[in-house]
Amino acid sequence: MPRKLADDNAQEKPKRGPGKPFVKGQVANPAGRPKGARSRLCEGFLKALHEDFQKHGVKAIESVRLQKPEVYFNGVVRLFPQQFGLDDETKGGLTVIIKNGDKC
Repeated sequence: MPRKLADDNAQEKPKRGPGKPFVKGQVANPAGRPKGARSRLCEGFLKALHEDFQKHGVKAIESVRLQKPEVYFNGVVRLFPQQFGLDDETKGGLTVIIKNGDKC
């Protein structure tokens, strides 16, 4: 019975089944993402957001505060650092107070 050489085994391609288009260790795009592609997208988005906020930011904040105070309040609470100790229960209770117009 003839023996298979090690080279014969190395040249065999692994079989791929349905749902497994790549061999382990193989990447779809060996060149990868172009350098700076993600940062250009983020920079463009932040620039557009900054320009929009410069034009409409204060009016938008005021509008949300007047029309949807609970959304405004939740936004303010999310800006607080965790060190103030506002847990979900406290935030929920304060939101109910704001919605009902109760005084603390």
